[in-house]
Amino acid sequence: MLETLQKKSRKSNITRIIVSILVVVGMLAVTKLAILDVITGPTKMDITLDPETYAGKYVTTDTEFLLYDYVEHTTTTTRKYGGKTTSTNGYSYLALQSIPDYEKETVAFYFYSVYLNKDKQSEMASIIEASNDYLFDESGNAAPPDPVTFTGTWTKMDAEMERYFRSSLAEFNVLEDDYTNFYFYELDTKRIGGMNIPLFWCLMAIAAFFVLYGFLSVLGLFSNAYMKSIHQYLQKDSSVSLAAIEEDFSQAHPIGKSVWVGKKWTVYMVGNRAMILANKDLVWGYYYSRTGRYSVSEMRLYSKDKKMSGISLTEKQTQEALKFYAAEQPQMVIGYTSELEKMFNKNFNGFMDLKYNPAMRGENLDEDFFRQ
Repeated sequence: MLETLQKKSRKSNITRIIVSILVVVGMLAVTKLAILDVITGPTKMDITLDPETYAGKYVTTDTEFLLYDYVEHTTTTTRKYGGKTTSTNGYSYLALQSIPDYEKETVAFYFYSVYLNKDKQSEMASIIEASNDYLFDESGNAAPPDPVTFTGTWTKMDAEMERYFRSSLAEFNVLEDDYTNFYFYELDTKRIGGMNIPLFWCLMAIAAFFVLYGFLSVLGLFSNAYMKSIHQYLQKDSSVSLAAIEEDFSQAHPIGKSVWVGKKWTVYMVGNRAMILANKDLVWGYYYSRTGRYSVSEMRLYSKDKKMSGISLTEKQTQEALKFYAAEQPQMVIGYTSELEKMFNKNFNGFMDLKYNPAMRGENLDEDFFRQ
């Protein structure tokens, strides 16, 4: 018995490990391994390097000036019964950094874009005002605003965004030359790994779950955790020995690949764990199925304490198992009717009088059969 159950458990654990690896690798691939950047921290961007250097990377930069919010990002929802609603998600801001070359006594300007959620609009408005006051101050008395640190994914603009970007710079009469650089990239603060931050962390939570799931499955390969339920049963009933269960198992009727119906016990696998039921406590058994999105096909067994155990089996397999119960467990009611369910739920004593109580009184039954 132990060898059989261990093989079943090992096979289940190996399957779980493979599934875990595939899911984790998939999550990392979809998010472009961005979690590594998050763990190590964003890369400090050198604005003077080729902008493609940081394409798709999680970066941080200290932005000197924000000129204005040149693109409003919205979402339009069409209602089921007519009409549309439009909501604002955030804004793209025209950003500027200047890098002086003290030896040549020149200044290089770098224009790019920064996306921020709409809840930052009020805060950014004051920065835009301070930036414009300084840049267009003719008196020379205005103080430069403090640089603002932004962190996000350095993302190449699509054609439409680039067109808006160029148009915005044209409004300021800014032309690209040896000292004025246009970067057609946006520091997207709402995305990590090419997706919005809530979705990213949701996927990382899934990946973390499967890392733990896989780790526990690896441990399961080298432990006897698959026997936990049987060990608990033995501790609860000291009159039963493992040898007795193994003897019963050796003569049990195999149902499918993971269920064994013995005369005294039913043993079955749930994933990588072996479960056990004392047949003498069973009072009702039948086949249950449900179709649709959450389909179910199982044998349902109820014990005298009204606890239900669902064992995944096909209808054919269940009927095969129920034949053995009907022949070897006279205390059990076999099969389902709405009247039986009503009696079980509303008049349990009456239900027990159908089969269980007469069997326990020895009516047409050898009482020694039920002694462990």
